[in-house]
Amino acid sequence: MNAHRFTNIAITLGLTAAFAAVLSMGPALDDRSGEWAQADALADAQKAAQLEARTERSAQRLCQQIKGPNAAHRWTPSGELICTNNKGQGAVSVAKVAL
Repeated sequence: MNAHRFTNIAITLGLTAAFAAVLSMGPALDDRSGEWAQADALADAQKAAQLEARTERSAQRLCQQIKGPNAAHRWTPSGELICTNNKGQGAVSVAKVAL
């Protein structure tokens, strides 16, 4: 076996070992488990925002049915829904949301 052939074999074995090392680290490099918590938190925040928007639309619709088309709604700190007309008169307590 001459030196040239021995060099080619050594280079081939070295490259094979390097490829094996890179391929064995693949699952560790592809691990994105840290991103799952962030994605779950984002999904929860989006669901909470959608729920809040639906609650506000429902409250507005309910107040318009009770007090007329110019009715407005507001929430007290205790979670009570108050409907008023466009002049702020005739406030009506409609419902209380459990907080």
